[in-house]
Amino acid sequence: MSGELRTLLSLHAKQGGTGTLASALRIGRISREHRIESPAIFVSFRGPTVLARREKCLCHLTRAMKVGILLAIVLVAGCGSGIGQTTTDRSIRSLQTHLNLYPQDFRAYDSLGTAYIQKGRETADASYYELAKQALDKSLNLVSSDPAAASAKTHMAVVAMAEHQFEDALSWAQAALALGSGDPSPWAIVGDALTDLGEYERADDAYARLRDPLHPEEESNGLAYERNCRIAYLHFLRGDATGAMKLMRAAIALALTLHLPAENIAWSQYQLGEICFKSGALAEAEQAYSAGLDVDPNSYRNLAGLGEVRTAQGKYSEAITLYQKALAVVPFPAFAAALYDLDLQVGRTDDAHKQLELLEFISRLNPINERLFYRELALFYADHEFKLKESVELAKKELEVRHDIYTWDILAWVLFKNGRAPEAASAIDKALLLGTGDALLNFHAGMIEFQLGRTERAQILFKRALTLNPQFHLLYAEVARERLAQLADSNTRAVGVRLAERSGAQVSAPASSRPANPDAHANASSAR
Repeated sequence: MSGELRTLLSLHAKQGGTGTLASALRIGRISREHRIESPAIFVSFRGPTVLARREKCLCHLTRAMKVGILLAIVLVAGCGSGIGQTTTDRSIRSLQTHLNLYPQDFRAYDSLGTAYIQKGRETADASYYELAKQALDKSLNLVSSDPAAASAKTHMAVVAMAEHQFEDALSWAQAALALGSGDPSPWAIVGDALTDLGEYERADDAYARLRDPLHPEEESNGLAYERNCRIAYLHFLRGDATGAMKLMRAAIALALTLHLPAENIAWSQYQLGEICFKSGALAEAEQAYSAGLDVDPNSYRNLAGLGEVRTAQGKYSEAITLYQKALAVVPFPAFAAALYDLDLQVGRTDDAHKQLELLEFISRLNPINERLFYRELALFYADHEFKLKESVELAKKELEVRHDIYTWDILAWVLFKNGRAPEAASAIDKALLLGTGDALLNFHAGMIEFQLGRTERAQILFKRALTLNPQFHLLYAEVARERLAQLADSNTRAVGVRLAERSGAQVSAPASSRPANPDAHANASSAR
């Protein structure tokens, strides 16, 4: 990651670090920013030279700096191993060359911004979104009020979505539509922003407008693909997993027909896999994730998704390998969190501790990363009862910009873990509003209800979670079963007590007799 590697290199330099490692970081950074032409320069840093000297270079650094530089080595190794440029890389270079010759070409700046957005999607490197904004700003400086500027404004909306600035995304997309270009594609971003803001009915209306104005019934174009993907997610949120899967499969078939980029097709397979997994269809989830990897072997989302399936299947060694591969492609906190749990599960305590350090390092690397990962960090802290007070602060920061059901779920869970069950109940009610068939969501709700003594409701929620997916979580699936067994045992004892009381009443008062105190009898019946 360009900005991150700059930071790491600066830290290393302050400690007196020079030579091979620093050079590798610097060259990796420059290459990832597309400022050198020859990938052959990586050759001397791909082999054992860097790795053999790694421990010696790290011996004088703090623990946090070691984590950072080890992460940088992973990223540089990833750059080096991908010597062949991608289609997106070639597009970026071509557009840069063109703009050196024609600096007034506003459309080329828009295209360059689009290419940077695609690169950001492929790598999850937030610095590409900043590069995209720079290119798009230049495009809009040249043309801003003409309908031709609608494309650049739409892409600004895409960048804002990627950086979790949902209100800004909505504003940019609406500004693009206001130019009257006739292009309906900004409605996709309007709907996406509204979905993250929790305004689902308005999102429905926006997605319904994703149609060609000249051929509104057309179902085989890019707009149909965009529409089906998004409406599928809303179907899932509303408890219609079957309908969601059907729409996603239709979207994937269309993406293949339209020859969309591999990353987009792999992303669609991942979305299908997620819906399948959360609905307990493990075989279908495995098939979707595997299909995504067939299209794009470096699809970090599908690597992690398949790791989640292997975890549910109890194949922990395979799951660890898959998460490690995903983390090597893109260092996401969620991947480090999953590895932390798996490492503890198999008794690798030292490795688990490294994952914890890595997770916190990634999450706090820069302001953009911190904003992007509020949710993941809050959930991890709550799950493992680390920094519980901070977990609430993070969840509330997320709620400031995002009001979807999963933000309410995270807030409910961290409040519950902080011993604030009544507040958690209010938040989880909002999370359950759509009837989403997500096992983990129902488990969280069940734990809150259990804590509040609402045992019947808790029992329903635990059963629902385990029915949806009996292995929905490495740790919590077993907790759900234990709580259900505990509730069943309590119910059995309660029934026994009631039967004993009834039997005693029959012995002391024959059926033909009336109690001396009718009010007492009524109260007892009511209590039963």
